[in-house]
Amino acid sequence: MASRKRRRWVGVVVGGWVLVLALVSWWSVRNDPATVPEQQGLDRAMPALRKATGRLLAAAQSGPWVVRLGAPRADKCALTPVRDGVNAGRDVFLYVPGDRAREALDQVAAALPSGYRASVVPTRSGTRLSLFADAGDFIAIEAEAGRADQVLTLSLDTGCRPGGPASGAGADPAAGAAPATLAETVVALGGQAGAEVSAWAVACPAGGTAATFQAVAGESGDGPRGLPGGTTPVWSGAGGWAYRIGSESVVVDDSGDRSRVSVTTACRVS
Repeated sequence: MASRKRRRWVGVVVGGWVLVLALVSWWSVRNDPATVPEQQGLDRAMPALRKATGRLLAAAQSGPWVVRLGAPRADKCALTPVRDGVNAGRDVFLYVPGDRAREALDQVAAALPSGYRASVVPTRSGTRLSLFADAGDFIAIEAEAGRADQVLTLSLDTGCRPGGPASGAGADPAAGAAPATLAETVVALGGQAGAEVSAWAVACPAGGTAATFQAVAGESGDGPRGLPGGTTPVWSGAGGWAYRIGSESVVVDDSGDRSRVSVTTACRVS
């Protein structure tokens, strides 16, 4: 009889302890901050990604370089061996004169918030450059380039998160009206003034928005053309060219059958 009571008492204690652990786990999941990106849904990560993108674009525009904001992207990833997730991201493209990649990346790193702890590290005996910054909320900013590279890609990524591509939809600011430079460049390259325009924007740290506007122009040609008088490309290559007009960045992708023009504005109030 005593043995039976002892086993019953042990069962009650164990059951109570399991209940306590379950309650603590339930409270922790709902109140403790996430410790890895897999614990935070994509919908909760997107505001941090948008904010970091605005800061990165502003940092990239702090120098005399040509910039272009990439469209939002979302790629399927393996959250666990049996469960898929989504890695969302944005890219900021930087076009620089020859042999100035290190200077450009250093300037971007210096212009980012100090809390990002951004740094540029030379690798492979100084022939390669790596930029890394921590934007918080598991948002990473990274870039890899050679010292002689003129087209640099600065990428922001959320890491693999629970949720579908629709979790990252919406909430971007309105891009506003396309700048006159876009239509002028499209026409100069043999396109139509009323060409369809695509646009994506981010909020700037100090207010307003910056946006990239894109339209298709005429047939591709051979080398830079249609530039305003006295303008020298910051970069030109087999696939296109890039230059500045005041505070606006113009990039022409000439790698396909037709030229594609992108114009990126500095921060402005729509």
